Amino acid sequence: MTPDRDYATARQLIDPDADYTVHVRAESGWAQPADPDHRKLPGLDVLLAARRLLRARPAGRVESTTPDTLDLRTGDGRLRLRFTATVTEYAPGPV
Repeated sequence: MTPDRDYATARQLIDPDADYTVHVRAESGWAQPADPDHRKLPGLDVLLAARRLLRARPAGRVESTTPDTLDLRTGDGRLRLRFTATVTEYAPGPV
């Protein structure tokens, strides 16, 4: 894929107004960051991360394995991130 096409894929999958859960690829599999403040990102930040990754040298990769995930990988393969839609629980207020 070309970087423009990869970014187009990210734009189709990511809602800039939604929040996304962050997963980092570790030796044992996908895990969330230890710091609770780094476990979620707004969609706009996810899109910016994808754009920066694709402009880096060597260029990274953006791919989607399912409609609910967006995987980002640096060009040297040292960092892999996965973003999934954050499900917010609905708590109805008083009627």
